[in-house]
Amino acid sequence: MAVSKNKYAYAVGRVRVLETRLFDYGRLDRMLEAATAEESLKVLAESSYGNHFAEATGVHDFEIILSKEMAYVIAEFEKMSPQPEMVALMALNQDFHNLKVLFKCKYLGRQGEEPLLPPGMIPLKRLRSGVEEENFRDLPPVIRRAAENILMEFALSPDPQLIELHLDRALFEMKLAVAREGGSVFLVELFQREIDLLNINTFLRVKKMGRSKEFLQLALLPGGLLEEALFLNLLGEGLEGLIDRLANSPYGEIAAEGIQGWMEEGSAIRLEKLADDYITGYLRQRKSPPFGLEPLIGYLWGKQIEIKNIRLILVGKINGLPVEAIRERLRHVYL
Repeated sequence: MAVSKNKYAYAVGRVRVLETRLFDYGRLDRMLEAATAEESLKVLAESSYGNHFAEATGVHDFEIILSKEMAYVIAEFEKMSPQPEMVALMALNQDFHNLKVLFKCKYLGRQGEEPLLPPGMIPLKRLRSGVEEENFRDLPPVIRRAAENILMEFALSPDPQLIELHLDRALFEMKLAVAREGGSVFLVELFQREIDLLNINTFLRVKKMGRSKEFLQLALLPGGLLEEALFLNLLGEGLEGLIDRLANSPYGEIAAEGIQGWMEEGSAIRLEKLADDYITGYLRQRKSPPFGLEPLIGYLWGKQIEIKNIRLILVGKINGLPVEAIRERLRHVYL
């Protein structure tokens, strides 16, 4: 059910203050130009992230710091939002990430390859017990169906992509359902754009693997603004065909540069950066209303991008990557 935008006055007022504390390019640059990863971490300690350093014993524990900061922000926003379920949607990605990690640990033995994140809408204990016991009755129906499909299909074909496909589909089914039930046209349109950008990426991956049109149809997420037929009809053509078809869409620039990067590098790194930057720009344009959900969602996205940039810098520093190699992967800030 839709909520009067006037009820967001207090929350938006707080967001305007919090926006001024997001990392700007200057602070990111200080982290980037620091001599060592440890020096970069000291820059982080001077910000709100410094409140979460108690459990970190060194630079390699930075994920603890980032996770605690994001968990704190989500919890605070759920308290102050008239529609906490809408805010929680921004953390739903974390639950699905955790499900993917748990499934991969159980069935593929990938223990410790990816960190578990703070829970979003679903307690981590409930997800863990569901996967370990192969009993998903305590999970939302959409997740339960996806998890049961994974179990059934994995027994026939132990393909790790099945985990990704079923859970990505369930994630956006849940997002769109909650947004529509809450009467948020803004969120529905945001999620539709996210689906489109993921489908462009999926198309490139499927094409690179040489998979069939039937597999692509299974892999594409429904509910976006771009017709699935567009991708299915172009599977047998060169990538220039997709660039041409998307030229007059909202994703024309992303498609041209991102697909070019794919052809040159065989990697989705540039496309994924451009996709994040597109969503950042889209939300920036919608953060100005003095009332409503838009500023809250924009800030939460901006915070997630901030954390992604911090992670990119620290991982790069730990692994000794050149400064410029790290810099070119950084996302645009929300400010």
